[in-house]
Amino acid sequence: MVWRKGWILLCLWWGWAAQASEPPTLTLLTELWPPYVMRLDDGSLGGADLELARTVLKRMGYRTTVKVLPWKRVLQEARFQRGDAIVDAFFEERRLEWLHYPDEPLSQSGEVLFFPFARPVDFQGLASLKGLRIGTQADYAYGEEFLTSALFTRVAMTGESNMIKQLHLMMAGRLDGVVMNQMVGRYLLKGQGLQDQVGHSEKLVSESNRNFLAFTHRPGNERLAYQFSLALKAFKQTPEYQSLLTRYGL
Repeated sequence: MVWRKGWILLCLWWGWAAQASEPPTLTLLTELWPPYVMRLDDGSLGGADLELARTVLKRMGYRTTVKVLPWKRVLQEARFQRGDAIVDAFFEERRLEWLHYPDEPLSQSGEVLFFPFARPVDFQGLASLKGLRIGTQADYAYGEEFLTSALFTRVAMTGESNMIKQLHLMMAGRLDGVVMNQMVGRYLLKGQGLQDQVGHSEKLVSESNRNFLAFTHRPGNERLAYQFSLALKAFKQTPEYQSLLTRYGL
């Protein structure tokens, strides 16, 4: 009987030791946003910023799991701390109530106005959009002035593939333009064979062009955001980082 109790205690100890030696797992929240977050040909998740975040976190000793959701759900999950970080969140001061931002962004590319070459829009500011119907993404951070302007009509959508749908609505004349991240829009246009029919503004529509791995307010994540920023800056100096960008055409 004694040996059996000893064996049980030993098994429990082995289980605890194995669990203690396993690296902690962080849950990353994101939506599909190619080429930064995307499904690869084999069905797995990749993309320049998602791979960058996971690579740096792995070097820091963390494993990661990824939840792909519509952007509205991503923000809700983060507010309720049902995840550790959002991949590619723009900075908004009001989000500081529930997100910790590192100093270093994953990438930099802002929102621009896409339009058909056949119906060009010379975007120089919000007055350029007067009377137009502009496609946007629900719950994106475009800045208060853009989101409250009465000069134009915002047609907001959410969900997977909605950006592609908006581009086709634009080509059909049902939208005058679509506000989209410059690199994301270029990627989607090429995939739809529209790259020779659509251009975009040089001027940014959004107030920010930095895409962050923003951490939720789970205990310890404020310190983690600081440590991640240092590790990310260091990784960006390596050949591996340049190789990663090259793989995604960036």
